[in-house]
Amino acid sequence: MNVVIDSDILIYFLKGQQEIVDKLSAHPIENIFTTRINVTELLYGAFNSAKVAQNMAKISAFLANFHILEFDEKASMTFAQEKARLKKNGDLIADMDLMIASIALANKFSVVTNNHKHFDRIEGLMVERWL
Repeated sequence: MNVVIDSDILIYFLKGQQEIVDKLSAHPIENIFTTRINVTELLYGAFNSAKVAQNMAKISAFLANFHILEFDEKASMTFAQEKARLKKNGDLIADMDLMIASIALANKFSVVTNNHKHFDRIEGLMVERWL
C-alpha cells in the first residue's frame, strides 16, 4: 500500500524516534511518498533552527529516498471541493494539511500522521496511525 508520510512522522524519524524508525524502515521504499508541502515544512524547520546548514544537509540526504508528490490539477480540485465542504460544516483545518490530504486523495494513497485531529476530518481519506 502506498503511503504519504506527513511532516510530523518525518520529524520523528529524523529525531530517531525508534517506533517510527522501525516502521518506516520496514515499509517498502517504493511505496513511501511525501509531498512538496511536507518538504516545505521540513525546509522551514531547518531555516528556523540554530543549525541551518546541518539540518539542511540532513533533510536533503533523507528526502533523496522519497518520491515527492506535487500539488497538481487533480489535487487542486480535491482541495477546493473539500475546503468548501469543511467550511459549510464549520470544520476548517489548516490549508497546508488540507493540501497534503488532497494530494493523497488525488493519488488514492493513505496518510501516515500523528495529526489525527485534522486529517480525520477529510472525507474519504485513509489515515494510518503509527504511534
